[in-house]
Amino acid sequence: LKPHAIPVWNLFNRVINAAGNLKVHYKFVLRCLLKNPSSVPCMILMGHNCHMSGTTKLALGEYLRAYREVPRDPLVNLLVAVGYLSHVMSRRCQDRHTSALRAFTFFFQYAALRRWSQETIYNLARAFHQLSLLSFAQPCYEHVLRMGPPSAVGAEQDLKREAAYNLSLIYRASGSPELARNLLITYCSI
Repeated sequence: LKPHAIPVWNLFNRVINAAGNLKVHYKFVLRCLLKNPSSVPCMILMGHNCHMSGTTKLALGEYLRAYREVPRDPLVNLLVAVGYLSHVMSRRCQDRHTSALRAFTFFFQYAALRRWSQETIYNLARAFHQLSLLSFAQPCYEHVLRMGPPSAVGAEQDLKREAAYNLSLIYRASGSPELARNLLITYCSI
């Protein structure tokens, strides 16, 4: 197995997701990472395994190791941001404010690396929404709705429906069911 070949690891990931027995594959990835400590795909998969098993601090540690290797990779920045966000949401987080600031630092780096695409603004809105920072999430969702569809991709990757639905939840929770209904009719009706 080539420890630095991303297509090989993508195929491996598809196979283990189809197989289902993650513990056996976890041990394989761990052995590969021990043999090749600079393999970013191994670090990312180990982070995913840790994240799925509920150890967000270990997952974050693996993602940060990957970040040290490739700091300009948008995916790695997104993973670190989500790792910090998961840590903020856990009961064991000692300093939520600092962790949240770190999460958004990586979210903004990710967005800048992806040139503030519809996807990045939607992900930023979801992060704000998850932390109940609704006054920050609302303008991000509205910005996604104003943006054109992503270039060179089909309608299945246009995030306007998801943004409209999430924005409708915010409107409904704030006591504006008519605004929520209008959004759903405009963007989510067939």
